[in-house]
Amino acid sequence: MDRVLSWPKPPPPDLLRVIRTLLFFLLTSFFVPVFSQQQQIDSLLNALPGSDNEQQSVINMRLAQLHSNTNIVKALDYASQALGTTQSNNQKLTVSLYIGALYLRIGNGNKAIESYNQALLLSADNNNPEAKAKVQSALGGAYFITGNLGESLNNYLQSLRYYELKNEPGSLVNIYNGLANIYEKQNNFSKALEYNLKAITIYESSSNKLRALVGYEQIGNMYVKQGNYNKASEYLTRSLKLYSDLKNVAGETSTRIQLGNINFKAGRYDEAEFYYTQGLGSSKKLKMLPLEVASYNGLALTYERKRLYDKAIASAKNAARIAQASNLKIELDMAYEILSRLYKTTSETDKATTFQNLSKEIKDSLYNDSTLKQLADLQLRFESEKKQRQIDVQQKQQEVLASELLRERQFRNSIIGALVSVMLAFVVFIYLFTQNKRIARSLIKQKKELEQTTTEILKQKEELGQLNNVKDRFFSIISHDLRNNLTTMKLYFDLVGNPDYVPDEDNAGLTRQISYSVENTIDLLENLLVWAQAQIKGVEFNPHQLEVSPLVQDNINLLSGTAHHKNISLINNTQPGLSVFADADMINLVVRNLVSNAIKFTHAGGQINISAVSKGTIVELEIADNGVGISKEAMDKLFTKIQNPTTLGTGNEKGTGLGLLLCKEFVERNGGQIAVKSTEGKGSTFTVSLPVKPA
Repeated sequence: MDRVLSWPKPPPPDLLRVIRTLLFFLLTSFFVPVFSQQQQIDSLLNALPGSDNEQQSVINMRLAQLHSNTNIVKALDYASQALGTTQSNNQKLTVSLYIGALYLRIGNGNKAIESYNQALLLSADNNNPEAKAKVQSALGGAYFITGNLGESLNNYLQSLRYYELKNEPGSLVNIYNGLANIYEKQNNFSKALEYNLKAITIYESSSNKLRALVGYEQIGNMYVKQGNYNKASEYLTRSLKLYSDLKNVAGETSTRIQLGNINFKAGRYDEAEFYYTQGLGSSKKLKMLPLEVASYNGLALTYERKRLYDKAIASAKNAARIAQASNLKIELDMAYEILSRLYKTTSETDKATTFQNLSKEIKDSLYNDSTLKQLADLQLRFESEKKQRQIDVQQKQQEVLASELLRERQFRNSIIGALVSVMLAFVVFIYLFTQNKRIARSLIKQKKELEQTTTEILKQKEELGQLNNVKDRFFSIISHDLRNNLTTMKLYFDLVGNPDYVPDEDNAGLTRQISYSVENTIDLLENLLVWAQAQIKGVEFNPHQLEVSPLVQDNINLLSGTAHHKNISLINNTQPGLSVFADADMINLVVRNLVSNAIKFTHAGGQINISAVSKGTIVELEIADNGVGISKEAMDKLFTKIQNPTTLGTGNEKGTGLGLLLCKEFVERNGGQIAVKSTEGKGSTFTVSLPVKPA
């Protein structure tokens, strides 16, 4: 669907020439609608002598049409004259197609093919793929009539490529029927049946209305390109009725938005508002967010033209909100551009600048994200090629060793033969045989070592690929999540810093969102720093006997403020006196991340229980919440370096999935294990098992 800001461009010269010819036909029909056929013929013949070449071509073509049902020979004569007088390639193409059709009607397939081939050359000269597909479809029928099934099949298939791409049911039906006829002639009944069924499916699905629907939309779009918005509205209104008859609500919604665009371009802003409002209502029911955003943007533009700036700003904000939540960056950019223009109009320059910067950041984000990915891909490709070269070298070394082993075996066999034939050299034989066995064992050992080395290199190659995927993910976290949080805070502070800013009823909600953004940014930076330290120089590992209950209580105290904001209860049910042998800093990070995640995915008024029990040589620490839970599909991807999923919390808190990776790594570093059980809608329980004593 065209964006509402895409104003129509003037049609090219060839198209203007065709339109002028069509208008001549329409005017002729308008002034002589009550004449009989003979009166029309007489009138056209009288107009011929004083007309120029192009007008003569149009008149002769009309005379050919009037004679087509009574005297085909005369119709062919007039059509030939029309072809000879016109200088327009488009008119020549149209007339050539018409002449070919007349020849087919009288059964002269060869002449029809000749005319169609002329039209085919003209379509190539005009660089007109649609006309070319139409001519090739006609050629398929002509070649079929002449019995040249090979050329018939070739032309039908060439035409089919275009129409399947364009999904034009009327043309597809004709081609499918033609292909069915060809395969039936070749006794390939399975193929004939296949194409017959395709044609029948189109008829059945449309109830004979789809062809009219396609026609209305094509005519409507043609009038839009011509700037004839009244005619465009007329045909798209017919299309809207057919969509309603077919009970295609999505089609109705899209057509209403198109009608809004047409009326907006025509300057009929009340009608545009009406159709955009209808489109908005139905798109909301369908939950089709792109159509909903398009409706809001259309309304914003319409209200802007009507100088209803408050309504325009509200509509643009709604478009921005939905587009941002749905990651519809192009639509979001459009909404920001509208808001920037509106605030500039209302002299709110600070806000105008803010939204202009947000629009620029979207463009920069798209560019930077793609650049990072490109660099990561290049790096991965370089490392992979490097490893592949090492593998190739190892394989060549194996081949050399195998060749040497073969030569040694042949040498040993020759020595054995010589010793058998020369008994006096028996001592020499024993010595050489022993030496040869030792060399053989050495070579076999080297071969095994090389095979092991090759296996390790392949494993390193696989690990390198995984590490590059992890690197891509952290680039994405830094470039996207961290920047988004900072952008949100910048926007808030820009608004608050504006001298004209007046807090409204949404100020508390906005402040809460900024608070969540700050907390999330702190958590993200902390986890990133810990991860970076572990990857670059490793995390210091200092295990000792660690009492569980005080550690849990310290983390509850640390996170109680966040829990209090959402009215969530944190309960410490750990048994006093339980201790584990582990690193305190690592286990603190594990508990903090798991409790923080539980808060994030628990609804307001919920409860989080932390308990610990002794089970022989281990202590099991459980963090259980009654929040939203985790789907089975998401649980299968938890704790993985590549696919670890991220979702929004119950308060729209953002996450990256990095915390769970660090939890798994640190728990396993301490000789423990981490697991999760969850039911969607009922909550999740994370279990951390740690050893009581050193191994």
